[in-house]
Amino acid sequence: MPDRHLLTAKIRSYLQALSPRAVQTLLRGLEGARARGSDDPHLDLILDACLSTVRPDTGIVLDAEPRENWLQRLFFAPVEDMLVTEMLPSKERGRITRSSLPQIWTWIARDIAPDRVSVALQISRRLETEPDEVIEQAVSLRRNVLAPMEQALAEAHADDRAHQKISMLVGGERALRDVEDLVAAFREGAWLEALRESLPQRLTEWDFKPGSPSLTRIKAVTDRHGEERALIAAVVLSRVEAPESMLSLAAALAGSMSIRKIAESSYSVFAEMALSEVERYAGIACGECTNLKLSGAIDAYTRIVKVLDRQFDLMEKPAWQKRVADTRRQLSALVARELEAATGSIRRLLVVPKVAPGVEPEVDVVLLEEAHRGIMLVNKMRDAAENLAVNEITARTRHALDQSLDIKTRSLLASLAAAREEDRKAHLLAVDIAIDLCEAFYGKDYADQLRRSRKAALTPKPKQEARQAAS
Repeated sequence: MPDRHLLTAKIRSYLQALSPRAVQTLLRGLEGARARGSDDPHLDLILDACLSTVRPDTGIVLDAEPRENWLQRLFFAPVEDMLVTEMLPSKERGRITRSSLPQIWTWIARDIAPDRVSVALQISRRLETEPDEVIEQAVSLRRNVLAPMEQALAEAHADDRAHQKISMLVGGERALRDVEDLVAAFREGAWLEALRESLPQRLTEWDFKPGSPSLTRIKAVTDRHGEERALIAAVVLSRVEAPESMLSLAAALAGSMSIRKIAESSYSVFAEMALSEVERYAGIACGECTNLKLSGAIDAYTRIVKVLDRQFDLMEKPAWQKRVADTRRQLSALVARELEAATGSIRRLLVVPKVAPGVEPEVDVVLLEEAHRGIMLVNKMRDAAENLAVNEITARTRHALDQSLDIKTRSLLASLAAAREEDRKAHLLAVDIAIDLCEAFYGKDYADQLRRSRKAALTPKPKQEARQAAS
């Protein structure tokens, strides 16, 4: 029996050449045949392909956003698993920057197919238009703009002036290269979708063991469509549980743990995807982000770099070694800056704030976040120190925080009972902040001891005890 995935790809290729109305007509005929009990062994296969063509699983909940955006979102749906939100240091083939899409869409609507886009937009904006009809419009639009987009790219490659003009229209050189990936993904949509269907939703290290179905499938598709292996790698990357497993995949495909042999093989793009994740996580950490996001980025970065350091020799590929070394410098500089500021932030927070009578004391939220960030980084460096050049400053900061937190917290607790009534709220605020920071630094058990001490300090003593204490 022919391979199911090959049949699906051929059927979809045929369906994409039909008009949406023709596919709908075929779909109704197939559904009628199934209802009549047809015994055609390929009926369900063809029916499923028709359904996915008319109603592709985009993963987009249209009702969650303004109708104005529906057509644009559905138009770009086939590359959803290739999009990257963060700006990578350089364009990575197969990874499309999400921020490039609005200007690319504007270029298509203005210069590539203005009439078709205008009609499709009018239909999608009507309140009576169902989501399935908008999907149909997006599918039709993709099919009709593919040839003129390919023509525009051919002109850009053939003529410097055309290249400069189109680059400016789509938002720059990187965006132009994103257009190239977009066109390739649209052109190769049939077999890419077949690949997606053949792979598990989540890929683990076990899926990349020799002889595994997923490894066999990825290798076969990559060997068959070598020119678009970056698109294949992007699809696989979107499904792996841990980006570092892309390194195991590259090694398994190349048949070697040697970085040099992997880099020289036709499967090097899978390792390069892992390197782009190293750069992406470093970029997240060094950008504007919350403490939680920073923590996750450092964890993910550390996991990939540990695999690189322990299982591979990056010196065999100097260009790859440089990419990782650049991220180490960036992240080390960030951690050093944050640790330098941490002790000062904590010391300022542990001072009882002075407030005017009748005014409620307030927490300096920004300063508290900075303090927690410093403590989090000190704790993180227990595992990440070998990957970053921050050992000395980490040890110095840990010692300073240990002294500051322990001595100052005990001092605040000792003076809490004797605090004047008008100063009690401000004093309690400083105590609670101190306990909160101690929990982050020392752990919950120590913080619970401090909370018991706080409760004891606030418990009124019996009069006799008070007199004995006074005498």
